[in-house]
Amino acid sequence: MNKELLEKYIIGETNEEENRSIQHWLEQNSDNNAEYLKIKKMWDSLPQPLETPAVDVDQAWANFKAARDKRTASTALAVEKKTIAMGWNWWAAAGILLICSLGFYVFNNSYKQEKQLFSNESVLKDSLPDGSLVTLNKNSIMTYSNNWIDKQRRVKLEQGEVFFQVFKDKEHPFVIETGKSKITVLGTSFNVRRMTDATEVIVATGLVKVSYSNKEVYLHPKEMITVRDNDTTKVSVKQTADQFYKYYVDREFVFENTSLERVVALLNKAYDQKIVIDQAADKKLLLTATFEQNSLSEILKIIADTFKCKVIIKDSIIHLTR
Repeated sequence: MNKELLEKYIIGETNEEENRSIQHWLEQNSDNNAEYLKIKKMWDSLPQPLETPAVDVDQAWANFKAARDKRTASTALAVEKKTIAMGWNWWAAAGILLICSLGFYVFNNSYKQEKQLFSNESVLKDSLPDGSLVTLNKNSIMTYSNNWIDKQRRVKLEQGEVFFQVFKDKEHPFVIETGKSKITVLGTSFNVRRMTDATEVIVATGLVKVSYSNKEVYLHPKEMITVRDNDTTKVSVKQTADQFYKYYVDREFVFENTSLERVVALLNKAYDQKIVIDQAADKKLLLTATFEQNSLSEILKIIADTFKCKVIIKDSIIHLTR
């Protein structure tokens, strides 16, 4: 994609046809989106022009000449001139101080302001002030402060699910607060899902520390943990090859010995459909498969062929039945 066209898109100068072209390019793969976020971050980091008070240069010069012409050798007039000059300098200094104070106030408040990312009905990809990348699943809310000039980079996941690709910075740990859990990393990638009364963490790369109820657990790649707010006695680390988050991050489903019940739950969420398993025993069937950019009908056909079942649609509900 042409860099100049992306820059026009960032500053809102593209037309509808160019917007559609760029949106199509962004959806093709994650590399394109990463390139766009890198350019957008560069633009966002550029300093904004400060408004300065208008100065009438001609009038100022005329005032200067008038003051110069009125100079005399009289001591009294010299003293008066000095007094006027001192008064003018005082007001000028006061004006400069006022402008600087207002500038600092605006700058300081802008950095203290809390930012919110809300994905609404579509997946949202964005970057954070430190260069870390986040992908928010549908209907997810995450907040963070502009003031990251601190010992820690803190964010808060209020609801939904987010995949984090954290920029490595040993001096400033990346901390996520959600529910009664706290997740701390230096530079890694992982998925956090906030449910009504629990938090689920799955690690893709690196090392992740999960803190809850004065306890700490370290997770490695392909490990996951679920921490319930009101019951932390049954928390345990589990090995998982399933990368459930990839369906909204990369439009890819990766299942390895995954229960059909869990598979259906993800399909319902990803495609906004209602799929039910009619036979209770079928819910425990295990599926190992990878789907890349497949339609729902294609996935259901493979599931039906694998488990020798049928797909029936009745009253807008999709049934997996015998």
